[in-house]
Amino acid sequence: MMDACPSLLAHYQQILVLSENMLLMARQSEWDTLVYIEEKYVHAVAKISELNASQENSLPVVIQDKIALMLRQLLKNETEVNELLQARLNQLRDLIGQSNRQQTVNSTYHKFSDHASMLPGEIKK
Repeated sequence: MMDACPSLLAHYQQILVLSENMLLMARQSEWDTLVYIEEKYVHAVAKISELNASQENSLPVVIQDKIALMLRQLLKNETEVNELLQARLNQLRDLIGQSNRQQTVNSTYHKFSDHASMLPGEIKK
């Protein structure tokens, strides 16, 4: 049992480090790097699930307290990352909306520019 505790604790610490790196990348708008780190994070969380499942006895209170502290920080980091991702999603929606409006304006302009002048009183040849 005690052999698994340091390993389990080390994996939780690894997840916390990955979480902090993800938060840093989100704050810096480094979205590609964030996705790369997130892949590692998902694998590390899966490994924690395996380690927790293989744990036969309950963990010592000291280890439980350390893990609980890390979990609170993980949740805090995840909340901030999600807020930053939502802000980025809103920015992308705005950009797509602007692009669609510009495309509509361009399309409308080209419809009228391809035809003879529509001004009244103009002589057509």
